[in-house]
Amino acid sequence: MYRLYPKSFLRLILIGFALVALPLLFALGNAAYTVQRLAQESRRAVDQATVAARSQRGVAEILTGMERVLRQFVLLHDERLLEDYRRMHGEFKQLLADYGALPLNAEQRLALQRVTARADGLLARLDGSGAAQSAARRDEVAELVAMGDEARRVIGAGRAVIEGEVERLQAMAQSAHNLLLWQLLAAVAIALVIALWFRYVISRQIEQVDRAIRTIGRAEYSDGISVAGPQDLAYLGRRLDWLRRRLAELEEQKSRFLRHVSHDLKTPLTAIREGVQLLSEGVPGPLNDQQRTIVDILTQNSKRLQRQIEDLLNYQQAGFAANTIDPQPVALDVVCTKVFRTQRVVLAARGIRVERKLAPVIVEGDAEKLRVVVDNLMTNAIKFSPRGGTIRMELRQAEDSAVLDVMDEGPGVAPEDREKIFEPFFRGTQARKGGVKGSGLGLAIAKEYVIAHRGRIQVVGGEGKGGHFRLTLPLEWKKTE
Repeated sequence: MYRLYPKSFLRLILIGFALVALPLLFALGNAAYTVQRLAQESRRAVDQATVAARSQRGVAEILTGMERVLRQFVLLHDERLLEDYRRMHGEFKQLLADYGALPLNAEQRLALQRVTARADGLLARLDGSGAAQSAARRDEVAELVAMGDEARRVIGAGRAVIEGEVERLQAMAQSAHNLLLWQLLAAVAIALVIALWFRYVISRQIEQVDRAIRTIGRAEYSDGISVAGPQDLAYLGRRLDWLRRRLAELEEQKSRFLRHVSHDLKTPLTAIREGVQLLSEGVPGPLNDQQRTIVDILTQNSKRLQRQIEDLLNYQQAGFAANTIDPQPVALDVVCTKVFRTQRVVLAARGIRVERKLAPVIVEGDAEKLRVVVDNLMTNAIKFSPRGGTIRMELRQAEDSAVLDVMDEGPGVAPEDREKIFEPFFRGTQARKGGVKGSGLGLAIAKEYVIAHRGRIQVVGGEGKGGHFRLTLPLEWKKTE
C-alpha cells in the first residue's frame, strides 16, 4: 500500500514533534483566552461595584443637598436657590442614569424609572408654583423626602446586584477551571497517542533497516531489500540492496574459487598419496627406520590434507543444499541414535559418557543432511569434552518445532566468538588455546544445512559453563516464495 512520506527522516521527526505539540498548544491558547475573558469579567465587575458605590454615596449626598436647598427656598423664596436645585436635580438624574447602566432586573429598572419620573414631576411643580403658595411647597418638600427614601431603597439594592455579579464570576471561574482541566487531560492524552503513533511509524522505519542489515549479516542474499519511507531511508534501502547484490556476487566468486581449488588440489594429492603408498610398501626397495618415519609423516599429513579438501567440497555443496533437498519424513530421534552409534569407538577411547533424552519427533527434511548436522555437533562436543566427561543430548518438541540440545563439559564458547563460531574456517579462542585440531568448517556446514531446512542453530550459555548448541527445526517443510 502506498503511503505518503516526507522527503527526509528528519522532517518526519519534526512533523511528529509538531503534531505532538499541537494539542498542547491548543490547550495553552484556550487557557490564555479563558484567563483573559475572566480578567475582563473581573474588571467589569469591579467597575460595576465602583459605579454602584459611587451612585449610592452620590445619591445620598445630592438628596441631602436638594432637601436643604428646597427648604431654604420655601423659607426665603430666593430664585437663586431654585437654580441650585435645578443643578442638583441634573446631577441626581445623571447618578440615576449611571446606576441604570448596571445589570438590574426588571423590577429594579421599573423602580428606578419611577424615582426619575417623581424627580422630574417635582421639578416641574416647583417651576410652575408661585411664591405665595408656601403650603404647596411644603408638600413638595414632603414629596422630595419620600422620593429620596425611595431612591435610597432603589440604590441600596445595588449591593444585591454586585453580589449577583460576584457569584456569576465565581461560577464562571469554576466552570473555566473544570473546562481547562478536562482540556489539559484531553490534550495530554491526544499528544500521548500521537507520540506513540509516531514512535510506531519511526520504529517501523528503523526496523526495516535493522532487518535488512541482519539479513545481510546472516549471508541471506536471495531476497531483495526494500525500505519504504522517506526518500533518504528509501535511498539507504537501495544502497543496502546494492550491497546485498555485491556480496552475493562475491560469495559466488568465493564458492567458485573454493570449488576449483578443491578439485585442482585433489588430483595432485591423489598422486602424492599413491606415491607415499608405494614407498611404504617397499616397491622401490626396502626402507630403513628413519625413512619409514618420514613416510609415516607424509601419510598422516596427506590424509589430513585430503580431509580438509573434502571438508571444502562438503562446505561448497552445503551452500546449495536448499536446491537439492527432497523433503521426506525423518525421525530425528533415530538420526541422533545412529550418530551416537557411529561415534561409540571415539567416545569409548576418551571415556566420555553420553546421556540421551530423545523424545520421538518427526520432521520433514533430508535425512542425510540432518545426520551431517547432528554428527558435526556431536564431533564438536567430543573435541572439547575432557576425558571422562559427559555429553548430553536432549530432543523435544516445542509447538511446531523440534529442538535438539547438545551440551558438553568443555570450556564453552567465548563471548567474543559467539557471532563468528559458525563462520567458515573460524577456530574459536578455546580451540586455539587447547590445541584442538580441525578445519573450522564443521559448524559452518551444519549452519548451511540448517538454514536450508528453514531452521536455526545457535550457541546457548556462555564461557566456562560448557558448550551448549541448540538446533531448532520446523516440523513441516516450508517453501520460500
